[in-house]
Amino acid sequence: MNGLRRTTIAFFLRASEGDPKKPRISPLTAEIAVRLTNRGVSVNLMVPESEMISADEISPLYDLYVLKESTPLNLSLAGALELAGATIVNGVRPSLLARDKIAATALIAAAGVPVPPSWASGRMKSLQHAFSDGPIWLKPRNGTNGNGVRRLTHGENLDLEDTPADAHGLPLPLFAQRDVLSSGSDLKVYVVGSKVWAISRPFGAQTVEQKIGKPVPLNAEMRDAALACGEALGLEIYGVDFLFAERRFYVIDVNIFPGYKGIAEAATALA
Repeated sequence: MNGLRRTTIAFFLRASEGDPKKPRISPLTAEIAVRLTNRGVSVNLMVPESEMISADEISPLYDLYVLKESTPLNLSLAGALELAGATIVNGVRPSLLARDKIAATALIAAAGVPVPPSWASGRMKSLQHAFSDGPIWLKPRNGTNGNGVRRLTHGENLDLEDTPADAHGLPLPLFAQRDVLSSGSDLKVYVVGSKVWAISRPFGAQTVEQKIGKPVPLNAEMRDAALACGEALGLEIYGVDFLFAERRFYVIDVNIFPGYKGIAEAATALA
């Protein structure tokens, strides 16, 4: 073994809320790190937000970088490293596309994946026709974890005057989707490369038990749709949220490096 160099992997994380100098490590990340270390890999859990980084000295130092947390600084550094030849998973471009709900929805729809009727605009009045078939959901373009999502009905909670959206306290640009009827539960599909798992959980899950959900079998059509999302966006580690409506399914969101709650095999597959 003498003379053999250890493989090195660095994880881009965010700072802990209790101590900005320490990384915020999820149970999943901790387990992956242990499994990699046990295989002889040198793992570094990085928190760029807590460091003073010299911009002219950014260069690849690790065999692989894992973009676990897509903070603005992490994305900037990962972008520079990627252009300098670093190997990064998920890549910066796929991560940026997946974070942009407008771009992601357009790309997966073009790939033939069913999505609810969706619109993008910079003015409120232009969304008026979207109410013709029922309520809509307004979603922040780069929102996560349901933050800032609003359900609107015609003439309710929405001023349709011809003014910019930001005049109503909504971030630009606007992204809206038809509110499709569902069974009251959603299906979360988790993907690692070609490995696919699914859990069912109540829509709008709040408790830990609800968020973990229950593992369910996945039919071939939905498995293909989940993999098509990753191919369209260039992702390798991601999650896809499905809703069911009248025997049809729709993809309503794609998540970068999810928590894989309820998937016992996830850490092994990721490592």
